[in-house]
Amino acid sequence: MAYRHWRFLCVALLTNSVFAQTSPGSSQTCTITSQYVESNGTIDDSPAIASAFAQCASGGTIVFSEGVDYNVFTPVSASNLSDVTIQVLGNLHLPQNVTAMQELYNTTTAASGSTNLYWFTFQGPGIQFVGNPNITTGWINSYGQAWWDANPVNGTGLAGRPHLMYFNTTHGSMKYFKSRKPIAWNVQIRGDDISVSHSIIDAYSTSGSFPFNTDGFDVTATDVTITDSVIYNGDDAIAVQSGSYNVLFQGGTIGYQTHGMSIGSLGQNQASFANVSNITFDDITIINGVYAARFKSWQGGQGIAQNISWTNMRVYNVSFPIFVTQSYINQGGNQTQIENGTTTARPNNSTVNMQDFTWANFTGTVNTFSPGDGSCVTDPCWYDVGLPDLKHTEAVIVECNTNTSCKNFQMSGIEVFPQSLDSPSVICINASMELNPNLGFDCANGTFVPTQ
Repeated sequence: MAYRHWRFLCVALLTNSVFAQTSPGSSQTCTITSQYVESNGTIDDSPAIASAFAQCASGGTIVFSEGVDYNVFTPVSASNLSDVTIQVLGNLHLPQNVTAMQELYNTTTAASGSTNLYWFTFQGPGIQFVGNPNITTGWINSYGQAWWDANPVNGTGLAGRPHLMYFNTTHGSMKYFKSRKPIAWNVQIRGDDISVSHSIIDAYSTSGSFPFNTDGFDVTATDVTITDSVIYNGDDAIAVQSGSYNVLFQGGTIGYQTHGMSIGSLGQNQASFANVSNITFDDITIINGVYAARFKSWQGGQGIAQNISWTNMRVYNVSFPIFVTQSYINQGGNQTQIENGTTTARPNNSTVNMQDFTWANFTGTVNTFSPGDGSCVTDPCWYDVGLPDLKHTEAVIVECNTNTSCKNFQMSGIEVFPQSLDSPSVICINASMELNPNLGFDCANGTFVPTQ
């Protein structure tokens, strides 16, 4: 009887909590009615949200109303959308019960590691996500602080963490996306011809605990622009993955304990060929980050990354302003954003080769007084491993796996100095002058002396 009553309640919510309106000659608009206020924040609005996405899945507009709060206690999966506008003008609230969310996670295929659980899945052509330009509303509140605080000593994040959003579209856009205290990754972008602008991601921890794996944008897509955004987090602000090309990340600020603008990680699955090309990072301010410009590929991987540039960067208190490694390993486990792969006993018999890379016009300071961040749970710290004679005065670190795996590297206008006011230094391995005639400095460990 209780089950039949619950089914009736769900049907009633689905029927009565969406206001659908269609005017002659126009598309349908589904405005979601919230029960947040009358329930004192206890009733789940997910059934009404699901109903709205079902009713307006093709050519419609789904509206979370201005200044209204919504509880989203159940993951929302809308994978059959077409030419839809999603207006997030109000505030969305995920559950605050960590244990309950972990239990839900464990009922999904994500628990086996074969998939990822996203709280919001939006998939289909022509999706336009429109947030609110008003800074006081239009937020997705994930209450990640409780998850970060519950992380055990020397842990790398609680098990059973859902990610926030899977955004897979063609000819789509995202504007004014705002995420507060994400539990894990923010947005996984897939598809083609996607523009993102004016996003704000706040993964700032107020207690000193570290916000592990709070990636800003993980991109596995083509023809993508991400502009004018502010990302404060505890992992990559943007990570461009295999299969991506023609990606522009421009005109924003990243900080807190960010891991910067990354290519990769590439080559974790030794059986697949990684391919990334035509990636531009430009006009970015990086504050208090571990990294600014970063490339990471796994030893024993295979593939090619080419025509990639970081230009016009302002770095303040950054531990590693320019960092290249072809021997990356993931501290937290065997899963990254798009694939699994072994993390131990990897035969180093191949490399994800790098070609036509540019770093130009970097200004600012290297963090010499307190380098690194709260993600360090090993001794030595994961980000210090394998770096010979590390001084934390390095403006540039380039670790090529072989003397043929890096080709046509160019650096110019690198004016970055340590906070200690010592001379900037460099660690450089295997970037041969024969293959990199315009490298811009001598590839030798020691003082960084630019030649152009």
